[in-house]
Amino acid sequence: MLAVTLTVSIIACASTPDGKKADMEKLLTAAGFKMGVADTPEKLAEMKKLPQRKIVPHKDGDKVIYIYADANGCKCAFAGDEEAYQKYRKLTHAKQIADEDRREAVQNKQRQMDTGDSSFGRGW
Repeated sequence: MLAVTLTVSIIACASTPDGKKADMEKLLTAAGFKMGVADTPEKLAEMKKLPQRKIVPHKDGDKVIYIYADANGCKCAFAGDEEAYQKYRKLTHAKQIADEDRREAVQNKQRQMDTGDSSFGRGW
């Protein structure tokens, strides 16, 4: 309970250069999660007690708060309610579909180029 309270109390702002982590941060933020940093050694120590780099539900009285912590990377944590978590799941699903569509389009284009089935360069 102390870790949940502490994590929720450190809501602020941070970012990471790593692309995958940055994608995760963008999805969480877009879903309504609040981001914070462990800006003191005490907060960082508490954050390290949480499961790292995965969303985990925590009971806070009669409410459930979902927390994503990254003590080693950005030294940040995200906290969201049930609505934010459900929105995150929808956004993640939409991103997966978009990523698959993008990969398929690249593969199709590569196949066209490999078989010479491209309008570019015909008749050269």
